[in-house]
Formats: sequence, C-alpha cells, structure tokens
Amino acid sequence: MRIVSLLIYCILCGALLTLYTNTHDISKFLFSLGALYAGIRFFRRFEQTGLRVWFIVLSVLLYFIFSLGFALYTQVGITS
Repeated sequence: MRIVSLLIYCILCGALLTLYTNTHDISKFLFSLGALYAGIRFFRRFEQTGLRVWFIVLSVLLYFIFSLGFALYTQVGITS
C-alpha cells in the first residue's frame, strides 16, 4: 500500500510541476501550490527517510518525463 501511495503522490506532483512550468498565466501558481500541498501531505503521512527520498527522486524524474511528453505533444500539434 505504501508503494501505491508513493506512486500516486509522485505522479500527482510530477504532473502539477509540469503544468506549472508550461503554463504562462496566473493559474500556474495554483499548480505550484498544489504540488507543495501534495508534498506536505506525503511528508506528514510517511516519516521514513527512504520513502521521502524516493518521493523526491521519482517526482523529479516524472516531471522530466511529463515535460518531454508535453514538449513532443506541442511540437507535433504545431507541425500538423
């Protein structure tokens, strides 16, 4: 159950950070606050150092993967 919760929180934070970096209006700050809130909830729920490290590493990794996917999606959408 801890692994599933870890993956859900990481996917949520990675997606919110991707939306934060790719949005150019005032709503981008809602995405950053959402990622911060999800991180705080995760850190309150799980106190093990290993899970916290994995949360940070996987969130950053998923952020890069989602950002790459978003960039490829927008590039294909522009050329079509």
